[in-house]
Amino acid sequence: MVCVKQRVLEILYRPALFFFLLPFFYLALGSIFALDFNAFNVFPFIVLYVFVLINQMIENTLLRIPSNNFEISKSFILGLEVLNVGLILYFGFQYSWLAALVLLFYTLIIQIQFVFNYYDLDGVAVFVVTLLKLVLLNGFAFYVQANFIHSRYIPVYFGLFIPFYLFEISRTDRALKNVWLLGIIALGYSFGIFFLWRYLEWQSLFLLLSLPFVGLFRLEFSRKTSAIFAYVFVLMYIGLSMFIVVS
Repeated sequence: MVCVKQRVLEILYRPALFFFLLPFFYLALGSIFALDFNAFNVFPFIVLYVFVLINQMIENTLLRIPSNNFEISKSFILGLEVLNVGLILYFGFQYSWLAALVLLFYTLIIQIQFVFNYYDLDGVAVFVVTLLKLVLLNGFAFYVQANFIHSRYIPVYFGLFIPFYLFEISRTDRALKNVWLLGIIALGYSFGIFFLWRYLEWQSLFLLLSLPFVGLFRLEFSRKTSAIFAYVFVLMYIGLSMFIVVS
């Protein structure tokens, strides 16, 4: 059985694919729910996706500094920061300067979170950043599609908090005991079904189809297992959320 699970890990874990899918997952729900009010606009979504991807690259680089004495390529970071500023200015000119300030706030939080490692507060940083990515990015994705903010769908975003939290915290040195891990996962399914039930009722139980992938955590709690579980859970959740729009 262990060999089978190891084989599943080898087949499913594709870091490069996951890296480019992650920004999409943080924008998908807001973009989907905006379809209730406007047709999908491809270009703003692509620009926002690139913004999130660039910040993800900056985040991954900066978070390696405290633990590995990682030497930053100054030209690489500078290039990313120039693109980052350019995209923020684009949203400022195209939408509003308040929108630009929101993105500036996001990128500042993303870039200073590694400081928390020095004070052994990386768990707090992961919690705050995960929440920020889910609510702010999905909310902003809705805004660039519909040109206004709607609070109706915000609770649905929270249904993805637990799988993304597990994915984010797996990059730290904090080990989760099996009892705590199973409790957190059970809470994640409870949240997901609870927030979908209002719109889908019993159909929200289809989220449980991702439950077999919880078995991967019996091997280990790592970046690999948390990534596979999070991505399967999120794909199921996004798929079910699409029925909210068409219903």
